[in-house]
Amino acid sequence: MPYILAVLAVLAAIAAYLWLCAYAVVHLSVPGMLIGAAAGVPIGLAVALAVAFRKLLGPQDDYVLRPADVAARRFPLLRVPPAVAPDAAWPSYFAAQVVLDLWAVAVLLGYCAWSVLSGAGKAIRYGGWTGALFWPLLLPVVALLAGFTAGAAAGLVVIAVVSLTVTAVAGVAGLVTAAALRMADRAASALRRSDGNCPRCYEVSRRPAYQCRRCRALHRDLRPGLLGVVHRRCACGARLPTTVTRAGRSTVLAAVCPLCGAALHPGAGAATDVRVPVFGAPSSGKTHLVTAAVVGLLRGHGSVELADAHSKRAYAEFAAIVDGGGSAAKTDAARQPIAVTLRVGQGRREALVHLYDAAGEALDDPRRNEAFQYLDAARTLVFVLDPFAVPEIRGQFAARFADLFTAANVSPGPPEPSYQATVTRLRRYSVPTARKRLAVVVSKRDLLQQLPGTAVPSGTSAGIRGWLVEQGMDNLVAAAERDFGAVGYFFVSALDPAAAAAPFRWLLAAEPVALPSTQTALRAR
Repeated sequence: MPYILAVLAVLAAIAAYLWLCAYAVVHLSVPGMLIGAAAGVPIGLAVALAVAFRKLLGPQDDYVLRPADVAARRFPLLRVPPAVAPDAAWPSYFAAQVVLDLWAVAVLLGYCAWSVLSGAGKAIRYGGWTGALFWPLLLPVVALLAGFTAGAAAGLVVIAVVSLTVTAVAGVAGLVTAAALRMADRAASALRRSDGNCPRCYEVSRRPAYQCRRCRALHRDLRPGLLGVVHRRCACGARLPTTVTRAGRSTVLAAVCPLCGAALHPGAGAATDVRVPVFGAPSSGKTHLVTAAVVGLLRGHGSVELADAHSKRAYAEFAAIVDGGGSAAKTDAARQPIAVTLRVGQGRREALVHLYDAAGEALDDPRRNEAFQYLDAARTLVFVLDPFAVPEIRGQFAARFADLFTAANVSPGPPEPSYQATVTRLRRYSVPTARKRLAVVVSKRDLLQQLPGTAVPSGTSAGIRGWLVEQGMDNLVAAAERDFGAVGYFFVSALDPAAAAAPFRWLLAAEPVALPSTQTALRAR
């Protein structure tokens, strides 16, 4: 009998426990679960937003794409975007960092959710059987945790959707803006003819490389793109412009040659760049022409100045020769010609004019002149003709006026072969000479006028042309006018700097160069 009563008591206790559990579930757990789930969702959303704000506004961590990663093409977690240029600069936020930030938010939010769930699990396990007996009271907690997890997941989805939407809109706007800026920059460069010109290797580049003056980092491509649309931020923090036009005028950047790394002139890429090779036979008067022309262009014109130290040293020598009436040293045929560069500017219209004087022996030698790449990129050229080397004049006067011919330092050969040597070199490299302008300069006017009975050419282009034809240079005249798009003829003396500058003024008149004028430019035929 006692055993039966004990069994009945146990069954009664179990029935009472089950009734209490059912009552707790109906009256406590279900409402608690509803309340817990309703409270957990906004809590999860709030935590997700807090995590996002902490990541976006808080201190930087490992999920940041840094300039070193861009330069080395190392992208933490995500190997995107592959098109980022390998320059040491901070990428645009919407180019890559937004994806890394989303990943960082997801990782941090997952860590927070896991911490909450694992903490609740530990608390339940700590309660043991005692906690298990009150399982109906745990259901609201479970519902709260489920709501929190769902809210955090929903918050992550909302953050991702908003971020990706904003990224897509910003990406489209950035793509359109970058394309417009690139087109405008290229159009401005073509209009100004502002390609950069290397003084060492003669490379002509549409987009020079630029070096940050603060940290010496090299930026090979400053066009608008993934590293910045309107501005770029260097690894050192310096704010850089993103177009060649603006980079050429920037005080925080120094232009360098993208091929050999040599320093370019300040303003390269933004200023009009004009290359004027002077060619002709040895001893034809090329160096004297350049000497007098540089002095004539500089003196009396405040808007014309020397662009570099080499040009300043050369000008000092030129001025001493012109003022002292001496002779220029013979050009060394073994050395690469270094241009004398003039900076011509009026307001924002600025130009770099490079005058190249190579030795006639090097110009006539195909093995040497193939290294003179400045000939290929030049739009204007000057051919210097020694009148004493014209066969007609040499044969008529050389014997009777030997002293004058000695003083004139006459070219050893006739003018035409030296002209053909340079033109043949241009044709060999497929240079379209028909698009170029040529100034034919008859030199040594002061000495030629001392020959008695010589019909000295007049000061007009047509008169000089006619004189050359009369002296048997009709083949040379015909070849020049056939080979080049425009030809002008000049008769100069190195003792008259203003006259020596006239051929260069005529050539520069066709360029976007604001060259001050002190005389009427001669017209080509």
